[in-house]
Amino acid sequence: MLMRSNEPDWDALVDEPSARVSRSVFVDEAIHALEIERIFNRCWLFVGHESEIPNPGDYVTRRMADDHVIVMRGPDARVRVFLNACTHRGVKVCRADSGHARQLICPYHGWTYDTAGHLLTTGFDDFYAGKLDKLALGLKAVAQTDTHGGLIFATFDPQAVSLADYLGDARFYLDTYFNRTPGGMVVLSPPQRWVVPANWKMGALNFGTDNQHLYPTHLGPTAMELLGAPAKAVVAALGASHQVSMSGHSTVNTVLPPDQVIPYCGLHPDLIPLYEQTLSPVQLDILRRNVVTVGNVFPHLAWIQPALDVERSGNAVAGGTLRVWQPLGPHAMELTSWYLAEREASDEWKQKVLEAGVRGFGMSGVFEEDDVDVWSSVNQMCRGRQARAESASFETALNFLPVNDFAGPGTAYYPMLPESVQFNLLRRWKALMRRP
Repeated sequence: MLMRSNEPDWDALVDEPSARVSRSVFVDEAIHALEIERIFNRCWLFVGHESEIPNPGDYVTRRMADDHVIVMRGPDARVRVFLNACTHRGVKVCRADSGHARQLICPYHGWTYDTAGHLLTTGFDDFYAGKLDKLALGLKAVAQTDTHGGLIFATFDPQAVSLADYLGDARFYLDTYFNRTPGGMVVLSPPQRWVVPANWKMGALNFGTDNQHLYPTHLGPTAMELLGAPAKAVVAALGASHQVSMSGHSTVNTVLPPDQVIPYCGLHPDLIPLYEQTLSPVQLDILRRNVVTVGNVFPHLAWIQPALDVERSGNAVAGGTLRVWQPLGPHAMELTSWYLAEREASDEWKQKVLEAGVRGFGMSGVFEEDDVDVWSSVNQMCRGRQARAESASFETALNFLPVNDFAGPGTAYYPMLPESVQFNLLRRWKALMRRP
């Protein structure tokens, strides 16, 4: 790792004039430790969807980087996020991935908490000689919790800006795909989780947004036209679409050219009037022409909505997928993937959306396996001292300036193929990493 005094030389690690990045940022243990401190303990992190915990007492257990947390709906219907550690000895309180509880009881000594995190009893209250301060011994809540369009976020930083300010222009695109009907979206099943031997930034960069890899990496699925549109139309869309940068967040909406549009490709006709009722004209036009969108909310929440025809039936299905690139160290991440559909959709359509999402981007999905293979090979190769000493190239970012012909918010670049937005994500990473 390049060092300057006791601090890494961030300008050498992410060299903006040359758009080259040291490969050590993907494999170095010390850099990873600083990421936890300076990014994951400061940024707003996605921890779940409100539809997963609809009733008071419902909970899910999640991770916020290297901390385990409980996401719970309290007796007042408010969503709270606590460290999943008993305040007595730090024992893991909730052992299930999800469930419903009237109380949370530590399995070690029986300390008992209500669903708002307050300590009810230690089981031995009389032994404290009247000095037991139950108010101070409740489950430790994270500094801030908030929601947007059903998406639950939390941050350990009490000084962090509001969630609305943090998401900024990304709210426009999140709403287009995950808050586009009056009832919003619902999670269709417990999320899939699997471990990938790759650095979390590989996923964030891929979805935020690496568009050059579509044909080399996914040649098989695209040649089979599993994206639900003719291959020629998809190729044309690659050259006719914008990529958008938003202070580290990023998206690309692959929209078909006007003469090749498949209106609302993969979406159910019965839901279109609800989109027209909910979305702005610009959002509606993007959704109408879209064949696949991907994006990443910095640092590690990604979304994808492809119109998939994985059954080769001629009837594409477009469902929303949310995923988190949870860091497990510099050499591994836990990939957590949620599949969502509109609350108003029929049960039959929700099942189709779930099946399409799992077949396309589940842990053994036809597109997912392609991505995981190349991500893990980067980590495997760059662990070597000689390979680590080289740099990764994002140089096509240097030749394209922002454009003003895109109707949506954010800083737009045209076309979607250069590495402009990916490199902006790394600029944001560097800006946060250099703040002690």
